[in-house]
Amino acid sequence: MNKPALKPGMPLDIVFENEINQPKAHYMKAVVYDCDQDVITISQTSPALGQRFINRRIIITFLVTIENRILRFGIAGLLKRIVDNYTMSSGNAVEALLIHLLAEPEPTDFRMYFRVKPPSDANLSLFLKEQKVSLLDISIGGAKFTCPRNHLLKPGERIKLKLIIREESFDVDADIRNIQQPYTGITSRNLQYVSVQFRHDNSKMETLLGRAIIDIERNLLSKGAI
Repeated sequence: MNKPALKPGMPLDIVFENEINQPKAHYMKAVVYDCDQDVITISQTSPALGQRFINRRIIITFLVTIENRILRFGIAGLLKRIVDNYTMSSGNAVEALLIHLLAEPEPTDFRMYFRVKPPSDANLSLFLKEQKVSLLDISIGGAKFTCPRNHLLKPGERIKLKLIIREESFDVDADIRNIQQPYTGITSRNLQYVSVQFRHDNSKMETLLGRAIIDIERNLLSKGAI
């Protein structure tokens, strides 16, 4: 299989090398600006990286279509410099990151903790106390959702959820990792944002959820959303 190359305009997902597949990993998004042999210039990540991250090893990942299959590849790199005024082809000056590539692209898979945002027509539903919640993102390792504040939840608490993947239903224990209150607003003041880590040992659920995540990635890629 021919190894794909990075190209300007290609969207990236980035994680620190020592955090890959860890529950608290920082996954960031960026776009390739320029490629020059083993050095690439990319957009400032979202969330943004500051000077204290210089010389940190990262894994740069991207999706490509090979033989009608969507695959994720990864490349180890080193964050060498933050460029304050990188000039785009449009003439605008933006902040950019200079990355020194340390290896060739290799197939990689961090769906365990790589979160995707399910579109409204995705075959995924999450229920808390028999009430469907609004699913913001999901991975095999956990999820983030909104629910009414009258659900009295607190960080560290273990809760029971029901996850429906297509027509399959799974009971899932989950630990609450974080609860955030929304910005003040009439339409959202009665909601809370809840992040959970799944606690399960169900290979069938992992397999179906992994396939669903791939389908979501494929759908978003076809729409140019990632």
